[in-house]
Amino acid sequence: MRFGRLTAVVAALGAVAAFGTGTAGAAPRAAAECSPHGPDFNGDRCADVAIADPDATVSGKARAGRINIVYGGAATAASLTQGQPGVGDAPEADDGFGTAVRAADLDGDGHADLVVGVPSESVAGGDDAGVIQVIYGSAAGLGGGRPGLVLRQGAGGIGGTPEPGDRFGAAIAVNRTTVADGAAPAVAFGSPGEDVGDVADAGSAGVVTFDRRTGAVAATATITQNSTGIGGAAEAGDRFGAAVELFQGPGGFGCAVSGVRGLTLVAGAPGEDLGDRRDAGMLHLARDLATDTPLSQDTPGVDGSAETGDQFGAALALSSYCEHDGPSHVRLAVGVPAEDVGAAADAGMAHLFATDDDELPLPQRWSATQDAPDVADTAEAGDRFGAVLAVGGPWRDGFGEPVVAGVPGEDVGSAADAGAMHVFGDAAGTPGNGDVHLTQSAAGAVPQPGDRFGAALTSRYDHLLSGAPDDATYDRGVVHGIAWPTVFGTPTPGPLFVPGRDGVPADAVRFGAGLA
Repeated sequence: MRFGRLTAVVAALGAVAAFGTGTAGAAPRAAAECSPHGPDFNGDRCADVAIADPDATVSGKARAGRINIVYGGAATAASLTQGQPGVGDAPEADDGFGTAVRAADLDGDGHADLVVGVPSESVAGGDDAGVIQVIYGSAAGLGGGRPGLVLRQGAGGIGGTPEPGDRFGAAIAVNRTTVADGAAPAVAFGSPGEDVGDVADAGSAGVVTFDRRTGAVAATATITQNSTGIGGAAEAGDRFGAAVELFQGPGGFGCAVSGVRGLTLVAGAPGEDLGDRRDAGMLHLARDLATDTPLSQDTPGVDGSAETGDQFGAALALSSYCEHDGPSHVRLAVGVPAEDVGAAADAGMAHLFATDDDELPLPQRWSATQDAPDVADTAEAGDRFGAVLAVGGPWRDGFGEPVVAGVPGEDVGSAADAGAMHVFGDAAGTPGNGDVHLTQSAAGAVPQPGDRFGAALTSRYDHLLSGAPDDATYDRGVVHGIAWPTVFGTPTPGPLFVPGRDGVPADAVRFGAGLA
């Protein structure tokens, strides 16, 4: 391996692995922590963590799925499963409850709510038709207040019909735009297995907005690549909606929203063929869900070139804010996890698109592979750099906001697929400037084969949380919280979330497969 400027510092943390409680044998400090940074489901002003285990067995139902909630400042964790008070449906085998999780306050009561994608849910006899569940926060925690919602195609104004293999909710996102007078509560969804007419797995995507006072559905819209104003055409295997993001604007003056007007849906179609290049991938930015700005590696100004199997747009992460009387600002990270780098198949690539000036298409700020100049480590076959992405965290002078790329297939020494993360700055003209390569040694753990560290990510102002759902040390998965000072070279204790501790059930299967 070769290392970037800060990587050697981080790698050296293994020599002081006994610090804090991030070590394998130490008791987790997570349960007693109270941080203001992150979703607060129970309104106690302490940030909480949602940790998904979609393969967990519930009431004897294999792979029904469970979500573990660690409440900041509380003594123990809580478990969420389908059928509990405030949680719709009932646990069934192979539902995969928790396949995707996101947090946002959808009803304006000051408690964060949890949005859960359940793409393997059977609906009206259709296997893997999929649903999305909304679980409302309250002073009593998630599910302790108003009844939850179950969103599905063909109900509540959402277009389409539940059909086998639609996988509605396989991708979800929430409106993370910061606005002075409050962002519009909205959820984006993808249904990548949706057949459009007789075109199999062409995919669909859409938006649901919520009443800020009641949490009820306010407006919905669903689009495909055959919709008026949307570029391209629905083709077999496009998987439009396999990844989604959502932002408010462009527009300035608070980026006002009415219905879905004023929202821009970002939908990845990683199976899009460009000419004879199968599965090269494409991204659509659908403003007001009515006009489209497509992006691909064939778009002028975008690095690389569209090639067979790249899967551009398979992963997305976004942050944005609107000035009260000025333009909107958007940061959009796009993963190309199957990009070949030289002879290294599926080594992976990531792009950052960003604007401070209401521009569409979003201009590329940088692109990176692990073979780019000064970028830490080396591109290797199967790394899948950029398979998971996160944007957010503390700003660094000269580098800006962190952009984090998961590398779940990274080999660490002889440990195949141990996994890693890579941290860039959003303002860096050259992505290798100030980059940091992280393995589990940064958390005081030993990278082992198949851990897949970096398979799930969420970035907060104080910690970078990374799931290793196949971790060998803990057998049933683990979530490491790496404090940002540690990321940048100053060892600082971080939280550790482990099955069997602090109220987290011991019978986990792939604990940490999703995070919010």
